[in-house]
Amino acid sequence: MRPSLRFALGSIFVAAIALLLKFAAWRVSGSAALFSDALESLVNVAGSALAFYALITAAKPADHEHPYGHAKAELLSAVAEGAMVMVAAVLILERAGLAFIHPMALNAPWFGLMLNAAGGVLNALWAACLFRFGNARKYPALSADAMHLVADSITTVGIVAGLSISVIWHLPILDPLIAVAIACQIAWIGGRTVIRSLSGLLDEAPPPSILARVRDLVAAHASGAIEAHDLRVRQAGQSSFLEFHLVVPGAMSVDEAHLICDRIEAALKAEMHGVIITIHVEPEGKAKHHGVLVL
Repeated sequence: MRPSLRFALGSIFVAAIALLLKFAAWRVSGSAALFSDALESLVNVAGSALAFYALITAAKPADHEHPYGHAKAELLSAVAEGAMVMVAAVLILERAGLAFIHPMALNAPWFGLMLNAAGGVLNALWAACLFRFGNARKYPALSADAMHLVADSITTVGIVAGLSISVIWHLPILDPLIAVAIACQIAWIGGRTVIRSLSGLLDEAPPPSILARVRDLVAAHASGAIEAHDLRVRQAGQSSFLEFHLVVPGAMSVDEAHLICDRIEAALKAEMHGVIITIHVEPEGKAKHHGVLVL
């Protein structure tokens, strides 16, 4: 089994254990804030399952119906997970509203907080592992899953601190207030995840530093050509798609032009994992005198 799938399966397992701990915390305490944390953990389980499915789909090779492959399945998974987090925020606000209208003292608060804290620690440790692997290997689905676990861990810290104050100072109104704060926080996290993933689906250009490095590599390995222009790069999961026009002298043979393209592709692939390159060769009459000037 590929490492990415092992991490995805691990996420499902960790999220399920955290859900059981936090659901138990809510049941023994009756806290609206602990309900919100349990609901967020339920979303984490669903999100981890989505990430696992997306990684399997994204790994499928290109076919007749999907000539560019299936890499964007990861981005779709991240969008869906972010949307689920936002729906959870609405449900939490509804629960908090009921707690405002009918406030009540918590049952066994310290035991509930202990269970909740255990789930938070578990999520934090696993999020650190996911971030390291997902960002290094460019797995959007795993990175999105890690973001939600971080949000869950931060939420847990706030809940434990806030409810401890509520119990010690006998302020039951803090319980729904904490739930509202949690709802706002995870709605922001969910919205951010959706926006970032939609940017990938809409083929947003990579950072200027990456484009500058691509231009430097093309210029350094295109000796014999005149210029390269209309350079475009887009990212889809682990795969990058790069295309540009390479202008060569009109008298150059096809073999010579092809050798230049081979040199450029080798240099780019040595630095960009999974890049798919398309180079359109043009005669010097097509030069635009901008872009990457070689000569």
